[in-house]
Amino acid sequence: RYLATYNSLTDKHLVGYFNNARIRRHLQRSGLISRSGRIIPEKEYRLNALRRDHQRYVQECLARAIFHKVLDIERHHQLEIKQKLESSVRKERVQKVKVRLECS
Repeated sequence: RYLATYNSLTDKHLVGYFNNARIRRHLQRSGLISRSGRIIPEKEYRLNALRRDHQRYVQECLARAIFHKVLDIERHHQLEIKQKLESSVRKERVQKVKVRLECS
């Protein structure tokens, strides 16, 4: 039961360990302590984690939407090129037929 409420960040025997610059930087990046060194309560930590996850999800959705939009634009562009090429080929054929008819 005591272990369920134990928080190593508040353990007086681990103060030296948590004062290590590398460890503090890791704790800050993990969202367990603030820049000032304040210990982030579990509720706040979970809320921040949910926000980060949601933000990451929104960014991924946006990136996916942009990617698909670019693909659609590229497909449309390729289709336009194909249609122009086909039109050009048709005009060329018509010209050849006209030249043959004029020569006959």
